[in-house]
Amino acid sequence: MFSVRSSHGQISKPFLLRSSSYFINLLYCSTTTSSPPTDLQPHFMVDYLIDSLGFTKQAAISASTKVRHLKSTKNSQSVIDFLRNYSLSETDIKSLVLSHPQILLRKVDKTLEPKFKILSEIGFSGPDIVAVIKKDPNLLVRGLHTSIIPAINLLRKFLGSKEKIVKAIKISHWPFYGKFFKSNVLLLEKHGVSVKDIGRIILRNPRLVTQSPVRVEEKLLEVEKEFGITPCSNMFSYGFSAVCSMKQPKLQKKFEIFKSFNWSDSDICIMGKSQPICFTHSEERLSKGLEFFMKELGYSSSWLATRGSLLMYSLEKRVKPRYQVYTVLKDKGLNKEFHSMLCLSNVDFVKQVVEHHKEHIPKDLYDSFTKILKQ
Repeated sequence: MFSVRSSHGQISKPFLLRSSSYFINLLYCSTTTSSPPTDLQPHFMVDYLIDSLGFTKQAAISASTKVRHLKSTKNSQSVIDFLRNYSLSETDIKSLVLSHPQILLRKVDKTLEPKFKILSEIGFSGPDIVAVIKKDPNLLVRGLHTSIIPAINLLRKFLGSKEKIVKAIKISHWPFYGKFFKSNVLLLEKHGVSVKDIGRIILRNPRLVTQSPVRVEEKLLEVEKEFGITPCSNMFSYGFSAVCSMKQPKLQKKFEIFKSFNWSDSDICIMGKSQPICFTHSEERLSKGLEFFMKELGYSSSWLATRGSLLMYSLEKRVKPRYQVYTVLKDKGLNKEFHSMLCLSNVDFVKQVVEHHKEHIPKDLYDSFTKILKQ
């Protein structure tokens, strides 16, 4: 142990007093650290959430940790009263507060009421708004005039109807936080993609317009390069979805599958222009489809390239069962075109083919198709 001595070699008394005091304090601290700090005591919001919304104690404790700095229940009660006045059920309110306790911190007049109002005006019901907030709690801290309204105005431009806007927002909460949304839709428009096609992209896969603008531009060029689809084509949105769904080497592998069945570059280009979504199927599915249509049925690549929709159908659920019906009718001398039969909807196929020729179709096969009408 170090010591401090006076010039006469004795330990300084003041130092002894300070040293003793230090070690006493150190000892005291080490023996009291096990005592729980006061901020871990039950928060008053625990009882409030149990009493006002019927939370379990465990759920109330969990939720209260997000609002521990509240000093009273005044604002929380205002929020709950507001939600009740919006005709939300107690279940909806409880679910919303449980998933996002911070809503109890928001000001009704400045935050909640304006945002609920704008969402109501475009067609959202109370439960719809709850679902949107639960998907994107950040909606409550987004600027109404700097983020939410501008996003809705853009959706209105490309989608038109309120019903489509509601549908788009329900699909994904992206419009309210996607920092690239505006840049990307304007990029698509500048590239020559029609307003209608941009609307299709937003409704079909909204995440395509929330990725990096650099990537979007790369994919726009790839659609034209790989499929030969120009921005003014009605198929452009489908081609864009296809190239965005996979990396370029993956697409090339799928091209190679077609070439292994002796497809020419011209045949692949025709297929790409008419059915680019076909290339989003797995390599296994494409191989099985080509095997069935070309090797079993004998269709040529040039014929199949102009009827790419055939490769879009499920082999097991649609193509092969209908082919059984086709072969039965063919054997009976009732000439039918298989391609036309495949393109009919399930209901039309049953009504126009199965029911019309039921006396020629085996009962088990007939029963398997007529179940469709009973579903």
